[in-house]
Amino acid sequence: MTFPARLAAALLLVAAASATATELATERYAPAQLAVASDFLERAREAAARGDSALAGKLAWQASLDARLAWGMTESEELRADAAEVGGAANELIEQLAERRR
Repeated sequence: MTFPARLAAALLLVAAASATATELATERYAPAQLAVASDFLERAREAAARGDSALAGKLAWQASLDARLAWGMTESEELRADAAEVGGAANELIEQLAERRR
């Protein structure tokens, strides 16, 4: 194998290894990110029940954002389904809060 061919092969191996390491690193934190989203959703529901719509809206928005982050951090269908459920519930709460203001 010529030097340029060996160099190209080595670069491909390094690129593949770093891509795999990056995927594994985010995958590892996806459950924690989903737990954060779930916690924000629960706190949003509690704030809404107390009548604090402003705080509830902020917390629900944060829950939605964190659920989307969790979804993007994993390729697990189960985790993605859970993230979609939390995000959907957060968006539903945001819509309910908006309806109350009208």
